[in-house]
Amino acid sequence: MLEQLSGQDPARGRKRAFRAIAVTCVVALVSIVGGFEVSHWLENRHSQGDAKRDDHNADVIEDAKKPFDWKMNPGLSDEEPWTSWVLDRRLTPAEQAELKGLRDDRKAIWDFVKKRGGWRVAMAADSYKLQLTSEKQKAVVVTQLAARAVNCRPSPVKTSISIGAGGTEVWDNAHFNLTADGSSVPALVFKQKEATDSPEEAPFEKVVSLGGAQSPGFLILTPFLTAPKLCDWSVSLKYNVNSGKTQSQTIAKDDDGGPLRVTGLRGEGVDSWEWSAAGTWVHSPPVS
Repeated sequence: MLEQLSGQDPARGRKRAFRAIAVTCVVALVSIVGGFEVSHWLENRHSQGDAKRDDHNADVIEDAKKPFDWKMNPGLSDEEPWTSWVLDRRLTPAEQAELKGLRDDRKAIWDFVKKRGGWRVAMAADSYKLQLTSEKQKAVVVTQLAARAVNCRPSPVKTSISIGAGGTEVWDNAHFNLTADGSSVPALVFKQKEATDSPEEAPFEKVVSLGGAQSPGFLILTPFLTAPKLCDWSVSLKYNVNSGKTQSQTIAKDDDGGPLRVTGLRGEGVDSWEWSAAGTWVHSPPVS
């Protein structure tokens, strides 16, 4: 009625009101959508920044990790008697009689030798068990092994006792033919799987893969020394991380902090006791 009295067309008024409401709704919708998009964009930017920071922090932590850790333990436990032993003095007549009474009882002979300050020698007795582990996510690959004798001195061995059978036991993963002059020598392996007196040797070509949740690498290393010396020795490992630059790590001590050590068996003035196939001790006194 008011619209009629004022002379306005009622239909035009309704259209104008509807248009105003529609414009308001569109503006509100655009504001809501725009706000959502801006919020989403800011959230993405923030997430990307967090991801970059997380990646950077992860790289810093990864790069700070050592390429690998190692454990170097003697090849024989204290309980294993073995077959060859030495002492740094000669046996007294009473001790010789006691040894003869032990016959070929390995444990009894080891107890006899150990009580007198002697030690086990050759093959497993000179070997070490090397275990390699890595916490890196990146791939770590050990590609080469080499060793050298260090701190060599004249062998203190005065008495050698053995009940070992003939032939070479082919059981190690890699061995080193050390020289007393300290030259670096490569790791070798025996080609035959069976025991033999003259095993063929081949270069050690095994690749030890670590890192990235790989299983620990495990190697048995055996040094051989033909010179009549007592030497410490060290092993060097060539490795790379993610196929990067080749690097080197040297290990010269066992897990107890003691030096890696190898005994050259034969020298002048060694008193020898060997158990024979006839079931008797064969005594070879040193040539005077």
